[in-house]
Amino acid sequence: MVKNRDIEQARAIYYKFFETIFSFIDTDKQIDDISKMLELFLNNPMSEESKNAIKQMILVLENDSLKTLKDEQNAVFVSPDSTFVPMSVSYFDEGRDDGQKRVKAAGFVFGSKFRKNEFHTNDPDDNITFLFSFMNALINSGVDGDEEGLKLAKEVFKELLNECLDEFADILYIHEKGDFYKNSAVLLGDFIEFERFYLGIDPSHKSSSKERTSVVIKKDRKPFAKRVERDMNEIKL
Repeated sequence: MVKNRDIEQARAIYYKFFETIFSFIDTDKQIDDISKMLELFLNNPMSEESKNAIKQMILVLENDSLKTLKDEQNAVFVSPDSTFVPMSVSYFDEGRDDGQKRVKAAGFVFGSKFRKNEFHTNDPDDNITFLFSFMNALINSGVDGDEEGLKLAKEVFKELLNECLDEFADILYIHEKGDFYKNSAVLLGDFIEFERFYLGIDPSHKSSSKERTSVVIKKDRKPFAKRVERDMNEIKL
């Protein structure tokens, strides 16, 4: 039996949110889903910084929201004229895609009750967006009573996401084309800290790969150091 059902449901919603905003956005339904989740988060923010970031994201979506977010997404993740944002755990680990983290991620998927074709994506197994979707599925299965799903979710976070999400959030935060995604980095930073606290996992201290010269991160920016002020018991489906 799941002991913290409300918290698990809230975790699943956060992973769904991040999966949605980092996936290709092309429909009004996606915008509607994003807006509803932001309103939900605003009712129970994890910190004052998250609360302010959520308000800014809601403002971005108020006027012609589909075009606005599509344009920013293209500028941040697609345009060759802006800072490159890696989307695979392998890149953060080795400075290239299709590395050992993809093999490890595929092993986690194979060891679960889910199969890749159920997610309707062509993204690699170690793609950050796919892993958010996978985490959402594992946690939801835990809410339904599958404790093995929750155990596997912890391993996926520990072995894959924990090692790259801080840096991923840093890149988004300083990206020159970001507004919505700059604020999403604040929310992601708080959520990462909550996950570590909730799962009992220490931050990764992995050194940056020397080969990753195409990733530019300002060394003088202060890292996220905020404490989660509230748990997520009040967030419900």
